[in-house]
Amino acid sequence: MKCAVTIFICLVSLLAFSSGLPAKGSTKASLKKPCLKVCPQEENIKPICGGNAEKKISFANECVMSNYNCENGADLKVISQGECPGGGGIRLS
Repeated sequence: MKCAVTIFICLVSLLAFSSGLPAKGSTKASLKKPCLKVCPQEENIKPICGGNAEKKISFANECVMSNYNCENGADLKVISQGECPGGGGIRLS
């Protein structure tokens, strides 16, 4: 009986640890939002100014802005080509 209880406890512990939350920074495809895209990096930096009536943000390209909208539930649109005036740098990812 003691052996059966030990095995049961081991199985429950194993299930608890294996179904836990993923580690920070996990890249499991199942955790990504379906609207996220893989954006080209350094070779495709074509800065844009995106925003709405409340804020303006500089993005490396439209793909990065699209991912920002996806992650934040935002609806920023392209305002102009190039960085936003008075911006604090370009968001690359």
